[in-house]
Amino acid sequence: MQKLIATALIAACLTTPAIARDHLSSVKTNLERELPNYGFTDVDLNTLSSTQIMHINHLLYSNKSVSQIRGNIGAILGDSLIKTLFK
Repeated sequence: MQKLIATALIAACLTTPAIARDHLSSVKTNLERELPNYGFTDVDLNTLSSTQIMHINHLLYSNKSVSQIRGNIGAILGDSLIKTLFK
């Protein structure tokens, strides 16, 4: 019985990173589609941390206004309002 439990735990630990990686890639695909709608056309998602990616994804589906979402995404990406206006 203990061998069965140990085997199940090892299998779960080995598959969890693959599941997380697949989820992160689907979130990246979604962000590539949605970010241009908020004025962010040339964002390289591969340079962002997984925390930044998930935070931006959370913002997209929050109850905030479009301008609040745009501003918060800009803050996460490090874009200032001045840089955004003069692009």
